[in-house]
Amino acid sequence: MANPTTTTSWADDVDESQQESPSSLEPQVINNEDGTKTVIEYRTNGDGKKVKLTRRIRVKVVQEHVNRAVAERKKWAKFGAEEGSAPGPNISSTTLTEQVTLKLSQYAAQQKQSELEEQQSQQEQQGQQQAAAGRPTRILCRTCRGDHFTAKCPYKDTLVSVEGIIDGSGSGDADGAAGEKAAASAGAEASSYVPPHLRAGAAKSGSGGGLGADFRERRDERPTIRITNLSEDVREGDVRDLCEAFGQTTHAFVPLHRDTGKCKGYAFVSFYDHSVAEKAIAKLTGYGYDNLILKAEWANASNK
Repeated sequence: MANPTTTTSWADDVDESQQESPSSLEPQVINNEDGTKTVIEYRTNGDGKKVKLTRRIRVKVVQEHVNRAVAERKKWAKFGAEEGSAPGPNISSTTLTEQVTLKLSQYAAQQKQSELEEQQSQQEQQGQQQAAAGRPTRILCRTCRGDHFTAKCPYKDTLVSVEGIIDGSGSGDADGAAGEKAAASAGAEASSYVPPHLRAGAAKSGSGGGLGADFRERRDERPTIRITNLSEDVREGDVRDLCEAFGQTTHAFVPLHRDTGKCKGYAFVSFYDHSVAEKAIAKLTGYGYDNLILKAEWANASNK
């Protein structure tokens, strides 16, 4: 009687080499002599096939400055399946990739900076306008023209106020007497003045237009003085206020720089009366105004 044969299924013929223990599926780390590490992993792809993944890693310590909150968060104790693990990423559960740094566009940063500067400038302008609207009347010293009360002027003992030089008090007494004498002599000479249209031969010379044409051709001969050594902050209103203390003025002119818009340091003032102009020259010469010593003289030789 023949011995019966035993047949097996092909599914039972499994190669022992393919039967791997669970420990062989864990990542293997091999330290190389050049300081690198070789990591061998076994994974299952999308088709259900097991693949072998080999990576070589070089550990390089790079010092960088990070946010304080980020540095504190890296020190947190791990929890869950990673509880008790060493700090840092675990290669078995974490895949390290290239670090991507977010860099904002330079144009966007410049545009944002310009917008911030524009907002700041608008806020400053609004603040200046509000301050100017609620600002009281400017305090002006009558002695040195500074931004303080006249009683608290540091130059009140060395300078004479406008009222003082008009009244002839203080150090301007001698100048006041000289000015009055000059004004008196000018008044005596002015009495002998004959208008051009009443002079001899005026009718013959004015045959083209008569009296009206003679007045149109005659230039303005009002007494005009020139004041020098003025501050760059002086304006026509300041010069007019200064000179009208001696008498009525007809015109005041302060030349300004074309680029800066500030005073060039001198001004011209015209008066109705010749004697008032002489008095203004006598009083303003050597007078302290806005921390500067003024000098006054005739603008034209014909005004003397």
